[in-house]
Amino acid sequence: MLQIKNVKKIYQTKSGNVTALNGVSMTFAQTGMIFITGKSGCGKTTLLNVIGGLDGFDEGEVSLYGKSFKHFNAQEYDSYRNTFIGFVFQEYNLLNEYTVEKNIAIAMELQGETLNQNQLDNLLSTVDITDLKHRKPSELSGGQRQRVAIARALVKNPKIIIADEPTGALDSNTGIQVFDILKKLSKEKLVIVVSHDTEFAEKYADRIIRLVDGNIVEDITFNENEISENIREQDNGLIIKNGADLTEKEKGLLADAIKNKKKIEIIEKLSYREKEPTKEVELKNPTQPVKFKKSQMKFKSAFSLGLKSLGVKPLRLIFTVFLSAVAFAVFGMFDTIANFNTADVINYQLKQSNTPSIMTSAKYVVNSEFGDEYTVRLSQDKITEIERQTGYAIKGIYYFDTNTNGSTYNEKTIQEISVMHTYRGKNYYTNKVNGMIEFNKDEISEDGKIGKFNYKIVAGKYPYMPENFYASSIYNANCEIAISTYLADSILYYLNGALINEQPVETREDLLDKLITVNSMSFRIVGLIDCGSIPEKYNPLMDSASNSSSYQTLSADFNAYINSGAQKCLFMPQGYREWYKAKGNLLKTVFYSGDSSWSVKSGQNVHQATDYVYSINQCNYNNVISFIGEYGKSSTLEDDEILIHPNNLTEVFYAEWLKSDRATVKTNINLIINSTDKDERKQSLDKVFELLGLSPSERVRTVTVTKRENNTDNLITKQLKVVGIYCGIENSTYVQNYNLMMNENLMSQFNIFSGQGDFARLMFSPNGSLFGTRRIAEYMCSTSGLALNWYGNTVINTISHNEKTIRQSADLFLYASIVLAVFSVFMFFNYISTSVINKRSTIGILRCLGANGKNILSIFTIESIVMALVNAILATAITAIGCVLVNMYIMNVMYISVAFAIFGVRQVLIIFGVSLLTAIISSVFPIMRISKEKPVELIRKP
Repeated sequence: MLQIKNVKKIYQTKSGNVTALNGVSMTFAQTGMIFITGKSGCGKTTLLNVIGGLDGFDEGEVSLYGKSFKHFNAQEYDSYRNTFIGFVFQEYNLLNEYTVEKNIAIAMELQGETLNQNQLDNLLSTVDITDLKHRKPSELSGGQRQRVAIARALVKNPKIIIADEPTGALDSNTGIQVFDILKKLSKEKLVIVVSHDTEFAEKYADRIIRLVDGNIVEDITFNENEISENIREQDNGLIIKNGADLTEKEKGLLADAIKNKKKIEIIEKLSYREKEPTKEVELKNPTQPVKFKKSQMKFKSAFSLGLKSLGVKPLRLIFTVFLSAVAFAVFGMFDTIANFNTADVINYQLKQSNTPSIMTSAKYVVNSEFGDEYTVRLSQDKITEIERQTGYAIKGIYYFDTNTNGSTYNEKTIQEISVMHTYRGKNYYTNKVNGMIEFNKDEISEDGKIGKFNYKIVAGKYPYMPENFYASSIYNANCEIAISTYLADSILYYLNGALINEQPVETREDLLDKLITVNSMSFRIVGLIDCGSIPEKYNPLMDSASNSSSYQTLSADFNAYINSGAQKCLFMPQGYREWYKAKGNLLKTVFYSGDSSWSVKSGQNVHQATDYVYSINQCNYNNVISFIGEYGKSSTLEDDEILIHPNNLTEVFYAEWLKSDRATVKTNINLIINSTDKDERKQSLDKVFELLGLSPSERVRTVTVTKRENNTDNLITKQLKVVGIYCGIENSTYVQNYNLMMNENLMSQFNIFSGQGDFARLMFSPNGSLFGTRRIAEYMCSTSGLALNWYGNTVINTISHNEKTIRQSADLFLYASIVLAVFSVFMFFNYISTSVINKRSTIGILRCLGANGKNILSIFTIESIVMALVNAILATAITAIGCVLVNMYIMNVMYISVAFAIFGVRQVLIIFGVSLLTAIISSVFPIMRISKEKPVELIRKP
């Protein structure tokens, strides 16, 4: 079955080369018990390792059924051991983590088989350790451990059992028991034993091979010769044949032996062992197909071994995991700051905000690098677009004028009310109205709930527009409105118990059907709306007039909260805004072009323009007069045409104006501005052109309009035609020379946002969307085009004012986080690598049993991954808590209202990713290195 031809094995040592085997040749039959003997260092263990595939050789050939070992790779050697070899070691080499049962079953499992209970019980009975299957090796005696090792070798039913000094650590009686078991097995298997004990060899061997200095000096075979006698005398006693019919003479010999206390041994048959030089072994099937079983290990076993390995040095494990987790956690916290992102910060703040809704204003960013931006109001179409992009329900809030800080309601118009009373609560109750908001009938349910904002009518009704409101000249003084319960409480606060129409006004309901004046306009209160409970933490502001820092902080927080919803808004009837505009009381829509310089050149004259531009689409039909035709609601300006304000006529026609009756021209220009009748305006305009001496064909004037971008040298220059005038925007804040009106396409060419309308602020519903607040945050962080400002919140301003410092700090934290990451990885890598190296013996045992490199890698990879997961979970928890504490310190101690350390998915992925990657690398490299070592080197102590 097994042949060895001229095998030579040389070890290289520091003192020189040592020849362990020097051209050894031998052939083994399929059965029998062969002893290899000799003094220490003679090469007997080396020969055994070569036969068992635990070690290689330098010269010669080893073959199994004619299949040579010469070209075996590591995996084929593993499969050879797994299929054909059962090892019994002097040091037992059991897996201490496993019970007796599992130590035996693992050998079976590597062959892809499952050990059933009957097989196990029979096997344990064979080696006489039936009651020990649930014990661990540390609980067994030396003899019991060796029996377990024999059972483990037998369970695979190998063709070859190799035993290296199997009784070297046992007493003589236990040694006899072990050899009795091996002798019995040799009847069906080839048992090769390395032993220095010649007595046992002489007694049990079928063949003895003696080595000296790597050479075979003796190779003898024992033959059993049976004799016919019943008793055989020996020097120290008698051997008696079992069941023999003794003669009188033989009985006398037995009696004499008993009298003289000689040793008496009863055996099955009487024979004598005759030794002779071993003849050439004749193999029955010298060549036949050899099928190796590729080792297989179940995931459950690999997982179990990996977990058990973690508990070998628990204190070192705990210490390493704790330090690694802390290092990874600090790395994670530094990473949150190093990767500071404005959108992430705002998104986090939006999520943490306890406000009833999100209130924003809008701006248009031309050049974020130079701060070139300007405030804008949005149209309903633009709001609908933002609704679609963010997934939130949005309501626009509009004003009477351009005052974005709110209009004071005049409480004295309610029957000359006195407000001269205590100021306790002045930081809680308001005398400002923030704006107006409209809901339509479809948004109001039968139980009074309003829209998607969790508002509810609690008294009265929601206001509506009368059927004849367009024709009504008195509606402006009787417009119905609803107010929030908070605004009602504020009015009651300022009434301070005063009477209205000689009637007390003590409750919110008493305000129904009463008039309130805002911005010189009167409104009738017909409903009260609950906009949500105000948090109790603001209650101290009701009864205090303190100006202490704590109250100022609380007051600022309260203002941000109360301005985030519709608490300070008037709830208007649907259609009021359009009616108000149609009346000519324009809710001014101004297209602000930013802090940039405009100039308009007409002829030789260059005039500075203002920062404001208007869209033709926002102008009332009656307010436009063309020099060349009529402009109405359906008409548009061409891309090279503009309108000017009447005040600018003297600038465009400057040369003609100097030669005319300037006083009369100005008088007619004022008539154009002050009149509300289009025909009258047209007549006045014709009079102006008559005074200037211009025929109809001479009225259109080409001018050069130049815009210089703020903080840049970029110039936008257009040749444009002045084709008419616009009226109706009379607010002195905006009416200066060269406020131009153009179409939206031309506006975009000048980088002017054209999607403006009447809404100064947007209110996002608190119900959220599938996208969360992220889309809103991205709008707030837009670096070009339309952007949103978080109304009443200082986060964006704080970030923008400290952007450079934040970025510099972020770079510092980035470098620090990299250093910490390297430290964490090194410490983790060192522990796992050391752990793998410390388990060389375990790896060697598994390799001897037939496990391949893949099996070994899976065991230690699982161990590393479990450790990495524990480390990552702990580090993630510490990071999350640490970020909360850092943010609390920044906000509460440093008084910076920005959460710089935002723990999120990125940090979780980084911590888990780096931990797992480190674990895998820490396992793979040592295992790859160890896998190159021979099993015999691994089972030796490092």
